[in-house]
Amino acid sequence: MAIMEQTVSIKQPRSVRALLPLCPLFASLACAILLWGWAPAQPEAAEPAPAIEAAEPAPLVTAAQLEAMAYTDSVMGEMSWALTEASVEELNRVLRAYGILSAEEISQFLAQAMVETVGGRWLLEIGDDPYFQDHGYTAGTRGAGYFHLTFAYGQMAFATWMMKRHVPELAEIEYVNPTFHGRETIREGYYRALGLAANLGLDVSAYSRIVYDAHSPVATGAEYIAASFAWESAGYYWHITGISAALDSEPGTHNTDAVSQLVGGGNWQSRREAYLAISPVLYEQS
Repeated sequence: MAIMEQTVSIKQPRSVRALLPLCPLFASLACAILLWGWAPAQPEAAEPAPAIEAAEPAPLVTAAQLEAMAYTDSVMGEMSWALTEASVEELNRVLRAYGILSAEEISQFLAQAMVETVGGRWLLEIGDDPYFQDHGYTAGTRGAGYFHLTFAYGQMAFATWMMKRHVPELAEIEYVNPTFHGRETIREGYYRALGLAANLGLDVSAYSRIVYDAHSPVATGAEYIAASFAWESAGYYWHITGISAALDSEPGTHNTDAVSQLVGGGNWQSRREAYLAISPVLYEQS
């Protein structure tokens, strides 16, 4: 019995047949819509790295080291530092600012300051008016600070230095070093600087008060230096007299004698003893 193949033809409705040519178009449009609404996942924004603050430089001299420098002087008796935390910070700032960095330089610097001020207890020179007059100055221009900066011309030179160093508009004024120039030249330079500051409308009272003014209602001269620039005036004096350059490469009390001569202080033996007490503390840590 032969089996006859039968093809079945399924007729599609006319409406369907009409839409068939449009199917590819609909498919493309649907894909486009899907793609338009899709965006690849974005990586999460990385949090900014925290800013790295510059580390504070290690102190050249610590409070513990200063405490370890106590000793007994053959003439002056018990010696030690009487410094506040703020004073220790200021000491380190001044040492860096004026390039007093080696153990020998710091030892010699501190030895002079120790004897000049009995460890910071006498930031003003002790005496009465007749004593000051006998030495050529007054109570207002007496020794002040850790190296006992003295005389009106010394104050004027220091004030000019500070204006030149710290007031940008006065950076070009002439500083007159008292080591190499006369008092009148220093005086003229100081008043020229004040005149320029006045013409520019600058307030430089923070520095002009370094110079003693008997008519000022606020502290000036020696008292102001002792209160505001005790370490700064010592660093300044060390710098302008070239003491670092005067030190021999071999450490010792012979350097102390050279510094004492430049600082102009008496009692050289006490300054040697101060150096011998101070330097081992610093050399041990250097």
